[in-house]
Amino acid sequence: MSYPSGAAAADLSDAQQEIAATFRGEFGILRTDASATAWIDHHPVGAVMVVERSIWDEGLEGPFIIDLFVSPQARGRGVGRSLVQHAVQICALAGDAALSLRIGGGTSPAALAIYASLGFANSD
Repeated sequence: MSYPSGAAAADLSDAQQEIAATFRGEFGILRTDASATAWIDHHPVGAVMVVERSIWDEGLEGPFIIDLFVSPQARGRGVGRSLVQHAVQICALAGDAALSLRIGGGTSPAALAIYASLGFANSD
């Protein structure tokens, strides 16, 4: 999935800093069981990162998908859907009643389609 200019990291260095901050716990406690990477031909092509709770939205229930990344070269191949399905399945197996995420102006149409097809609903 990709964000329009200005909605996310400006460049690779900024993205790497954001990922490092996630691993340090700056955005919540990482759920390593529900987080995952996707690989094609021995190359990383995507990741989903899940934390225990959203640090921005007090009312959201359960774990929170903080980021979904898919390489431009791997888009349209089911990578994003598989990563989100993994997070949903692991959280359900762990007994979590809900899995939350945030959408906004920077959310790609492909990500919105994945979320809708997997049953995510707007809480507003």
